[in-house]
Amino acid sequence: MVVTFSPDSRSSNASSLVHNQLPRDIAFDIQIYEIDFSQGTPKLISLDDSPLWVFPPSLFLQPGQSQQLQFRWLDKKLPSTDKSYQVSLIEQPIVKQSINKQSINKQSQLTMLLNVNLIVHLDQPRLVPKLTIKEPHVEDGFIVTEVLNEGKGAGRLSDYEIKITKNKTLSDRILKDQLKANGYDVFFAPHSTSVIKVPMPQSLQEGSLNHLRLVLAR
Repeated sequence: MVVTFSPDSRSSNASSLVHNQLPRDIAFDIQIYEIDFSQGTPKLISLDDSPLWVFPPSLFLQPGQSQQLQFRWLDKKLPSTDKSYQVSLIEQPIVKQSINKQSINKQSQLTMLLNVNLIVHLDQPRLVPKLTIKEPHVEDGFIVTEVLNEGKGAGRLSDYEIKITKNKTLSDRILKDQLKANGYDVFFAPHSTSVIKVPMPQSLQEGSLNHLRLVLAR
């Protein structure tokens, strides 16, 4: 699940609903990590004093119960780039005092604890992405390339129209949200490199793909 909100807007908080669909009680403690995308593979940085406020800091849900998680930016200073955080709901064992020896024998001695991760993106409209597209290649019927975001703002592939050119001539285009409608989108974090895969249009012949380019246009 992904939550996006702007800390400098009038409504500087956001929320997400957690619902217990399991047939048992569950209890979670919450841990917040900043996500660093600059190393190629996303890295989680544990935060003891997070500027992202999450309430409540722990949850207890009986079967069928729901709880709203609220997110708010607390720091008076906004970050210099858009930020992404992972909010991890880490299940804690629940000790029931009324269990007797006979009921223990009937129950499985193995307890599987559940972890749930939410991604929270801090979006600042004044910060914009700056995308550089590397040389594409064809792989299993897809045009594949890497996109480097050198800007301070984040973006998504669904924000752009994709123009496919060959020998500087427009060959085909994919409209905004067209790939997202089929369940495919890519998030471009600041200072990150992401791989995108675009279906090769039928207008292109596989034997003549020299000077193939992708252009992302707002």
